[in-house]
Amino acid sequence: MDSKLLLQSTDSPPSSVQVSLLTTDGFVLGRSDSRSSFIPDIDLADFKALEKGVSRRHAVIVRYQEKPHILDLNSINGTFLNGKRLKPDNPYMLTSGDQLGLGDLLLTISLEQ
Repeated sequence: MDSKLLLQSTDSPPSSVQVSLLTTDGFVLGRSDSRSSFIPDIDLADFKALEKGVSRRHAVIVRYQEKPHILDLNSINGTFLNGKRLKPDNPYMLTSGDQLGLGDLLLTISLEQ
């Protein structure tokens, strides 16, 4: 199984976040803001997430059948994998090079051993 996940924005200059896939079964992707005490596991606030339509609890990355998968958490602006909108609460496998869209925020996925 891949042990690290890198999410890199397509903005200029790019922002990125890297997490270990070995330490937990899942990560909530979203954004923090001053009106809520909720802080997601992967906080995309620094990626201009509010302006790009990312929900506080937008999606989750989980380990499913020993592979990383993304699930949309019924987000208002949708989660997209390689340009296709995902059905909420269904796992979709992630691979290196995939383009992940959270609202209008575009991220490139890299998986490493």
